Amino acid sequence: KPPFDAAKAIQIAATINKQAFMLAVDAKRPWKSVAELTAYLKEKGDKATYAVSANSGIVMGAIYNEKAGLQALQVHYRMAQDALNDMTSGKVDYALQDPVFALSQHREGRLRVLAVASAERLKSNPELPTMTESGVPMDLVGWFAAMVPSATPRPIVEQLNKWFSDVVATEETQNFLRNYGGDPWISTPEEGQARLVRDIAAWGDYIRIAKLEPQ
Repeated sequence: KPPFDAAKAIQIAATINKQAFMLAVDAKRPWKSVAELTAYLKEKGDKATYAVSANSGIVMGAIYNEKAGLQALQVHYRMAQDALNDMTSGKVDYALQDPVFALSQHREGRLRVLAVASAERLKSNPELPTMTESGVPMDLVGWFAAMVPSATPRPIVEQLNKWFSDVVATEETQNFLRNYGGDPWISTPEEGQARLVRDIAAWGDYIRIAKLEPQ
């Protein structure tokens, strides 16, 4: 219960990139798609387990359980890498992880990313399907932005938008962001603000679905 309304107190000056959490499995396991994994998890029932280490992963896992009718048990780890040994030894069946870690392990051949949580495929990794097209509807995207107090004069907001947009538009920045699973995102302050308002409302539902305790 913050003592302020974030949507009114904060003004998005410029957006930078979007990222989506990812569903990953041990690369040695046989599942090549979300549908194959889901069929296995339904057979396993309440003995199925999955690893999480951040709120976005917790929400993604809860939505997967709810939409697919699964009974999988959440196993919480301090950091994503802490779950790696349990995944490769078969103690947990799958994980919902941040793109930086998931993609690095995917490229090394330790994990296999089956799908991403964004509603649309990421331009940075277009070969990876979404959970939605895999039959589990969701649109869970994290994003980075430059934010200022809402009372900031408009000329300053516009100047910040120009500076950040110019930097994000460079080839060097775009390659850097895509390498870590992020899609460069250049927008107007109005577009960024609309996304902020939308996500504040969406996270009300996510918190309910994932049974996160407000802090």
